[in-house]
This record gives sequence, C-alpha cells and structure tokens, in this order.
Amino acid sequence: MHRRALAACSLLALCLLALSPRTWAADPPPSSQTLAAIRARGSVVCAVQNDNPPFSLVDSQGVWRGLDVDSCRAIAAAALGDPARITIRPITGLTRFPALQSGEVDVLFGSTTWTTTRETALGLVFAGPTYYSGQGFLVHAKLGVTSVKGLDGASVCVPPGSTTELIMQDWARKNGITFRPVVIDDPNQIQTTFLSGRCDAFTRDLTGLSGFRARQANPADFVLLPEFISMEPLGPFIRKGDDGWLDIVRWTQFALVAAEQMGVTAANAETQRSSSNPDIRRLLGTEGDVGPSMGLDKSWALRAIRAVGNYGEMWERDVKPMGLERGNNRLWDQGGLMYAPPLR
Repeated sequence: MHRRALAACSLLALCLLALSPRTWAADPPPSSQTLAAIRARGSVVCAVQNDNPPFSLVDSQGVWRGLDVDSCRAIAAAALGDPARITIRPITGLTRFPALQSGEVDVLFGSTTWTTTRETALGLVFAGPTYYSGQGFLVHAKLGVTSVKGLDGASVCVPPGSTTELIMQDWARKNGITFRPVVIDDPNQIQTTFLSGRCDAFTRDLTGLSGFRARQANPADFVLLPEFISMEPLGPFIRKGDDGWLDIVRWTQFALVAAEQMGVTAANAETQRSSSNPDIRRLLGTEGDVGPSMGLDKSWALRAIRAVGNYGEMWERDVKPMGLERGNNRLWDQGGLMYAPPLR
C-alpha cells in the first residue's frame, strides 16, 4: 500500500510539474570555438580585397577604410569590446576560401556573393547581406559601345574561379554572343591589364567598377554600361559548424540595420538607452537578454553602433562619396531590401 501511495504521489508531482510554468534557468548558449580563439588571440581576423572601394582600401595614412572594414570593426566591438582589435588580411579570388577554411581568418568579406555551392560544397555559411549588388561592365569609351550586347567577341578581364566569370558566360550564351575572357587572379593586375588596353572590358560588381572608374585621372575615358546581368547579395562568410560565431556575426549586422530603422546613431546611442521604446531598449541592452543568449554581454550592440554608426551612417561615410545611389540597399520601408528581423 505504501508503495502504491508513493507511486501515486510521484505521478501527481510529475503532472503538476508539467502543468506549471517553467521557472528554471534556460540552458546556456552553445560555446563558440572561433570566439574562444579570437579572445585568446585578442583580435578578429577579417579577409578583404585590397584596393576595393567602397568595401575595403587603405587610405593615405595607411588606415583600412570601407564598408567591409567597418563591419569587421563592429564585430570586434561586439565580441571583444574594442573596434580597434581587428586584423585585416588581404585576399584574392583564389586565396579567399582557403584562407577561411584553414582557419587563417575568422570572417571572409571580399565582395563575396552568396551562392549554393559555397555553403554546400566548401563548408562555409553566409552570415547575412551587407550589400546588394549586381554584375556590370566597364569599357573604354573609345570603343563606342553603349550596351553589353555590343561587346560580342570582346576581350573581358575577369578573375578566375569566380561566380563573376560563370555569370558572364551564362549571360553570353543566353543572349547569343561570345566573350573572350582574360583571366587574372590579382585584382591590381586585372586593373592594370584593363587600363593597358589588353582587355576591351572589365567585369565585376557594378559598385566596384564605379569606384575604380572614379579614381582614374580622366573618368570620361571609360563608360559604365547600364545593364546589370545579375543580382547578388554580398556579405560575410564563416566556417560551417560554429553556430555561436554565426550568431554573433549575423546579428551584429542586423543590429546596425535595426539601429537605422529605429533612429539610433553613433552619437545618440548612449542616451537612447533610456528610451521607452521596448525595441530600442532590447537593442541597446537596457532590457532583455539578447547578448547573453549569444555568450556576449548586454551592451554588445551598443558598442557596435557607437563604433561605426548604424547602417545608414556607414553608407554615408563609405559609399555615398562615390556618387552611388542606395537603390536596393535602402531600408525595406523605403523601397529597398535591407531589413533586420526582430532582436528579442
């Protein structure tokens, strides 16, 4: 009888426990081997292309600038508390993926497009779009070409082993024309080869071509053809298998976009912590546990925003001086594609 009573009491207790609300602490967030290595090293290593405005370039003082570099600084501010704790590693089209796969770098930028096989075959994962671009063509004005279809039979400077070359050849087949690729890995050598006249055209993302043209002594010597032949989301990649690091890289970018949506800037972020808006309070760590859920403290996003500003501020600093319109990179409620999922 005693055993039956004990069993009944145990069953009743289990039932009551199942029906009652959970009050115990949630499981701790998964650990990140990459974050542990970064903290031991003391810096975030980001791979970027050399001389690639508006994404990455070294200014006259030897300081790295650009949209990708600012994104790297934001990640360092969130993860390490200091945006200056970054190491910039220049890469090329051929070296970028091995650099990330081998662990030489923690985050790959470098105007790298999100594609299926880069995730399924290379063991990488795309953390989120920082820029929506499209592939275009720059030509010598003396050719008199006004459309990509006018390049039938033309020689085109293009990096090897890239989606850029594949997209170009696919587009040519669909439109019944041919290109003669001049394949060169080094970005600086590609530019030199094009300027020498060995290539009739130079193809890559339209933003990079605009920056290259603007830096020439006489930009009018070159024509940026009006067509996009692709739509490409660019952004950071990390190694697959470290979900904790993916969370930090992905949500840092989303935090910068969310800050623009909410009117939070580098200048007002500290005072906005007292806002009555619950979304702003969660973003800046006044309430909620978004940061701790990723193994960071509550002020992770506040530090990132104070370091580089919101996404709109980054655009004004890094991209607008080149004369480029935001286009698809406007916020979603302004006709663009940029948005941030809820941070909560």
